[in-house]
Amino acid sequence: MGALSFQLHPITVAAVLLSLIAYPLLCSTGVKKERPLSLAGRFESGLKHSTAREKRFFFFGLLALFVANYWPLADMAEHDLLLARMLQQLIITLAAAPFLLQAIPKSSIVALTKPRLLDLVLAYLTRPLLAVVIFTITAVLAMTPAMVAFEISSVWREQLIHLALLAAALLAWIPILRVLPGIRQLSTPGRLAYLFVLSLLPTTPAIVLIFARRVLYTSYSHTALGLNPVADQQLTGALAKIASLAVFWGVAIAILLRADRDEELGQDPDPITWDDVKRELDRSAKRFPQG
Repeated sequence: MGALSFQLHPITVAAVLLSLIAYPLLCSTGVKKERPLSLAGRFESGLKHSTAREKRFFFFGLLALFVANYWPLADMAEHDLLLARMLQQLIITLAAAPFLLQAIPKSSIVALTKPRLLDLVLAYLTRPLLAVVIFTITAVLAMTPAMVAFEISSVWREQLIHLALLAAALLAWIPILRVLPGIRQLSTPGRLAYLFVLSLLPTTPAIVLIFARRVLYTSYSHTALGLNPVADQQLTGALAKIASLAVFWGVAIAILLRADRDEELGQDPDPITWDDVKRELDRSAKRFPQG
């Protein structure tokens, strides 16, 4: 069993520091201002505008990204274990993405997605079927032997793949969390069905890894934990399947329980807000301008 020497990972450290600065600025976007604020004023306003719950989500989301891209997991994923690479991707897609989406105040998301082109692109890409397809293709391609070999050859390529995974995961989680304003949101039964499909399709190739009897990935030394290549592949497939089922089905159960609670309290489990209505009116006005 080999030992991993400590590495600083300056790109990860720099990304974390930049995120700590960018988060309050993003949160300040939805704040109504009587006059333009300075950069320091926007920073302070953003911190005040975000709730304690949203700050916790940001902390956990950033922590998840840090763990996935820092020592020792990142080092094992580079050369030693396929299992570590899969764990990286699961942390990014199943933890970091939903945490970060819930860290931004709804009013800030409304303001940030107001530009017409961005709104149209997001509304199109987050359609349930297309979001599942994008997430599935991205997740599957990221774990092909050719892509893994391409990724581990350069730290910049690795970060590029991780950004693609994060972007695809954000698109996949938007219909579940219903953070994008608009009336056309998934209902509770729709979200449950969507989560069921998500728990199955992206991890279907994991079955191949579980039952593989020959080495599919030749880029790893398998020195970190003493695993042989075939066992590494099988554990990787099992981890992908179990983690995805646990997270997506766990979220589905939480959604179902919350819907039952809302109905018992006489509340609508699928409410429509003024932001949703206004966004649809804006979209209609842009599609059918008055002559």
